[in-house]
Amino acid sequence: MDTKISMTQPKVKDDIKDAVMTEENVVSKVKELMETLDHIKKYNALTRSLKKFAFIVISSIVVFLGLGLSFTLVGIEKTLTKPLNFAVGFILLLIPIIGLLTGVLYVRRRVNSAKTGEWKEELSHGFPSALKILMELDWDKTFDEIVTGKISYALYGLLKTGAYWFVIFFGLDIILNASTFYFLKVPIGGGFGLGLFSLAIVLLFLGKDLLRRYKELQALDMLLWELRWFSFELQRDEFQT
Repeated sequence: MDTKISMTQPKVKDDIKDAVMTEENVVSKVKELMETLDHIKKYNALTRSLKKFAFIVISSIVVFLGLGLSFTLVGIEKTLTKPLNFAVGFILLLIPIIGLLTGVLYVRRRVNSAKTGEWKEELSHGFPSALKILMELDWDKTFDEIVTGKISYALYGLLKTGAYWFVIFFGLDIILNASTFYFLKVPIGGGFGLGLFSLAIVLLFLGKDLLRRYKELQALDMLLWELRWFSFELQRDEFQT
């Protein structure tokens, strides 16, 4: 279920601040900059799809809880045998599982559909085209998109982690109830301890993914500072041609 979005850490090379801005160097830096901005487009796609992802996941959880509560209030579970109740619980749990999988796949498709590389043909004409591309960039908009993309990326990670915890917690709770009923003839829920155990499983399962996200968020902070410096350099007299 852990469908990953391919978004490696964005960065501007470490030597950018030390580079002498010759014509060849400008073309090279513009190429590097545009590749980075292509990467930012994926974060923008994530930002645009975040609300729908949240709606899909949260709605599936609400439906699961609503149906479970309805069965209890109406008294349907009292008319079923315990084994059948556990089976119904697992079937209902498929709702948030499908919701989570659908949401993740939706975000992945939107991110992968982001158009990139449209600048390559123009940049192939050399220094004049590189300057034209730079002068046409809306730097303030770019900076805002980086900040928004960072927030959306963090929220996406939190929502996804929370949804995993929810599914694992209720899945283990059903298994624990079924096991204790089978062996002790009395169903016993997990409660707070099971919640902590479920969180430990989520952190173990998604540990590398969460660490990768944390590093990418740090990289976005560095990228923002480097692009601000690059924008400042472009405003110097030697670039105003």
